Amino acid sequence: MSGRKGNRESGEHDYDSLNDTFYTYINGRKYNSSLILGDIILDLNEDNELVGFEILDASKRFGISKHELLTPIELVYDISISNGKLIVSLKLTVMKRNHPLARSISVTGANDMNLSPSSSTFALA
Repeated sequence: MSGRKGNRESGEHDYDSLNDTFYTYINGRKYNSSLILGDIILDLNEDNELVGFEILDASKRFGISKHELLTPIELVYDISISNGKLIVSLKLTVMKRNHPLARSISVTGANDMNLSPSSSTFALA
């Protein structure tokens, strides 16, 4: 994964309310493999660049309603490495009563795919 920081990329999203699964991806990047970190799945291309995120039990993880997950504005991510562990932090902003509402989650796991630190913002609206 490239060490790019502070990018703003155009992203697409899909929310499956029946399974409470939120998926966001970057247009034009081809999927190759996944890294599973609990309820967060990172999708990567051949160069280990991020293609997208899948968040299982999304409404529970972010503490917002399923309805609110239908109106995301942006997803900010930060991937950092500390003591050989991969730390993924996500901040999802949705609309609630015509006002932006931001919620954050993070997960830590093994850096099995030797990813580099990275951060960016997916514009979803």
